[in-house]
Amino acid sequence: MASSKYGHQNSITKHPENREKRRVNRKMKRLRAEMGEISKQQESIRQGQKEMRERFVEIESECDQLKKETQLISHASDNVQLRLNIIFKILKAREEKDFRKAADLTSSLRLVFKTPSRIQGFICFAKNIPPF
Repeated sequence: MASSKYGHQNSITKHPENREKRRVNRKMKRLRAEMGEISKQQESIRQGQKEMRERFVEIESECDQLKKETQLISHASDNVQLRLNIIFKILKAREEKDFRKAADLTSSLRLVFKTPSRIQGFICFAKNIPPF
């Protein structure tokens, strides 16, 4: 056995299992710290994924809303085009002095203006205003 200068055995040679135990404890402490850091990173990744999913759902909803609005605008445009066609036919009938046809077309135009379209009703409902 190794003795020290004062007649005591060196603690390293006396208790080699303590040295091994300290080494294992240091390694465990380091691994726990690394695991804690990895857990924080994983939580951060999960949070980021959750935010991305929420944002995706939000964008999808906005896309659906824009599609609906685009359809409404398209239908409203069709309705305006119909009215313009009737107006031009009225003007042409008057130009040709076909007053009977002009009167019939004028009645049709009044009916078109009087009957709110589905689109007009939806827009008015959405904006909480009375239909035209």
